[in-house]
Amino acid sequence: HILDQNHDGTVNIRQESEFLHTIPGENPNGPFLRALYNALGCVVSDGGTVFCWSSHETTVLKSILTSPEFSASLSQHEVEALSALLPERSHPMVDLFECARDYFYVDGSGGSSSIKRLLRPTMNASPELKGLYGKPTYSSNNFQNIQWYQLDESGNVIDPYDILSRLDTDKDRSAIAVGGAAAAAYHELQSKSDMTEQDRSYIQSSLLRYCELDTLSMAMFVQAWQAFAAVETAK
Repeated sequence: HILDQNHDGTVNIRQESEFLHTIPGENPNGPFLRALYNALGCVVSDGGTVFCWSSHETTVLKSILTSPEFSASLSQHEVEALSALLPERSHPMVDLFECARDYFYVDGSGGSSSIKRLLRPTMNASPELKGLYGKPTYSSNNFQNIQWYQLDESGNVIDPYDILSRLDTDKDRSAIAVGGAAAAAYHELQSKSDMTEQDRSYIQSSLLRYCELDTLSMAMFVQAWQAFAAVETAK
C-alpha cells in the first residue's frame, strides 16, 4: 500500500503491488528480492517512508541480502537500494511496532503491541478511521467495495480480520485470517505438487487477501495516529 498526501492535506491510499511465489519446491527468496526492489526501489531514490511491523522484516531482509545465492540475481545498485532500508543505513524502515510499544495505548488492547490486538480498539477510538472506512468503498486487486469499519449489535467495531473470514465462500476450508493459518497454507502450496488448480487458486487468493489486510492495517494505524496527533496539536 502507498499513502500519498494531497496539497489540501487529504491522504489517498492504494494497493500498489503484491507478491506471492507459489512454484512448488522453488525457493522464493530470489524472486522476492526482485519484487521488493520493483516495489520499493523508487522510494529509496525519490523519497518516502517505508513502514514495517516488528524487527522480523529487517532481520529476514538482511539475511537474504547477505546470501550470495539470492542476491546474485540483483545488480549492485539494486542490492544497495534494498540495503538502505536496513537499520542504521541511509533510508531505514520505520518500525510501527516500536511506535506502538513506546508511544501508544488504547483501551481494549490489554497493553499489547500486536497489530491484531491493537487494530479493533484503535478503530473503536478513531473517528478518522470511521470516516475513511465506514462505507463500502475500499477496492483493490483482491477486494471489491469492502466496508472495513462495521459495528456489531452492541455498537462496537467488528474486527476487520473477522470481516475477512466472512468473505471466504469455500465451506470446505477454514478462512485464512491468522498468521498460523497463512504459514500452513503457504507450506501446502510449496510442498504439494499434486494439488488441484482449483485448490491452488483458492489458497493463493486467500493468502493475497490476508496479506493485503496486514499491510492495510499498518496504513490504518498511520492514519489514526496522524489524526490523534492533529487533535492534540490543536488543543
